[in-house]
Amino acid sequence: MQATLFEPLTKQTLLNAGLKEGMRCIDIGCGTGSVTRLMANLVGKAGRVVGVDIDKRYLQYCNRKINSRQNIEFVHDDICKSQLDSEERFDIVYSRFMFHHLTDRREAVRSMKRLTKKGGIIMIQDLDHAPGSWLCYPENKAINTLRKVYVALIKKGGGDPLVGRKLYKLLVDDSLNANVDCFSPCILMGQESYSSLGWQLAESIKPHILEQGLQSEQEYYKMYEGLRTLAKDKGSFVTYARLFSALGRNSE
Repeated sequence: MQATLFEPLTKQTLLNAGLKEGMRCIDIGCGTGSVTRLMANLVGKAGRVVGVDIDKRYLQYCNRKINSRQNIEFVHDDICKSQLDSEERFDIVYSRFMFHHLTDRREAVRSMKRLTKKGGIIMIQDLDHAPGSWLCYPENKAINTLRKVYVALIKKGGGDPLVGRKLYKLLVDDSLNANVDCFSPCILMGQESYSSLGWQLAESIKPHILEQGLQSEQEYYKMYEGLRTLAKDKGSFVTYARLFSALGRNSE
């Protein structure tokens, strides 16, 4: 659902970056392959897209669900210790929702740069879960609680919940000609499919919340029921975490 929420913006950002038919692209941290598939549609039969992930379970899923298409390939790799052939260069090297998991983001950018052809684009999109970014009006305690436990989980995994704001400087520090944009989606409660994003997110991370001792069963249930009730409230809206899109052009 999160991937679907951001897909229109991701598509437009890719097109604005110059993605077109016949290009060679790579999706780093491809997950379930939603952006890999999107890019494959845009580059057409004359183009090629490689999806890369460190988790073999995602690659198995992608190969089972997507990889019947001629212009897509899925590869196992750790971008922070990349073994990808740097002789193959790409027009667009892309990553979404991966950098907040990484501990060595600078090495990831260096690896992405090595994969980018001269004049090509590195594009990184990730979220920034700053206090206040998850705005609910009227105010709702369940949303505030969900943000706090979600941020705590990211930190416990060694990640950075505020990585979105740091992407631009990562590209600039690697001598890339960069720019950055920011978007915050507004989700209306009670009248469209994304209103269930809050409780579905809570449901998906419940095992980790309990395993890490961030909430008791009773505390989780109270938050979850609050999110279910909010999803039906037509008088409320929620702004989700800010999405930062950082683009850098490789001049080397």
